[in-house]
Amino acid sequence: MANDFETASLDGLLASALLAGLARIGQVWIAIEGSGFRITHFEDRERSDLRDFHRASDAIQIALYDDSGIYRPLKTAPTLKHGWSLRLEDRKALRVALDHLYPAALGNWRALLSGSLRPVALRETVNRQTGMYRISGKITDDQGADLVETLCRPGCLRQILWAIPLDAPSPSFLPKAGEIPLLCGEACNIFVACARKVVKGIPLDQVD
Repeated sequence: MANDFETASLDGLLASALLAGLARIGQVWIAIEGSGFRITHFEDRERSDLRDFHRASDAIQIALYDDSGIYRPLKTAPTLKHGWSLRLEDRKALRVALDHLYPAALGNWRALLSGSLRPVALRETVNRQTGMYRISGKITDDQGADLVETLCRPGCLRQILWAIPLDAPSPSFLPKAGEIPLLCGEACNIFVACARKVVKGIPLDQVD
């Protein structure tokens, strides 16, 4: 797969991806319009009644809240709001907007293609925690697997590349046709915070 895409720069990678027909990333649909681009929520791609935006920085506000006005702490959660259309003049603006919507997505993909992405096992992640999160290191492998199924699978669009035990092989990358991938190379802070709750027997929906 690495031979199919230019990985020397993020702009080059994005250009190659678009040329190959990859028009989706997460919940975002990318359409080419003349010399520019138009991106929308994937489910809105056929709508004509969307509110237009024209600056890459507008993606910051678009990604901030869901349809109900609730703040989105995790940008790769499947809760991107509907009703917007972002028209951008060139590929550079597109790359910046995508980075606001899905931070580091292109960089992680480039790292995977170049072989420099090294997934970090969950056990390593939780074992290095300090302070109030140090107790997360006591989570069992079975509890970690359960947390992946209850927290990550329904709540995040990224494909997990990390194993749970230190000596386990990392899950294989399974690309989806027509999509720029969202990758997870290490358990995030939200996962670690929830692991702490699991160890302490605190319900995951209870605020600290």
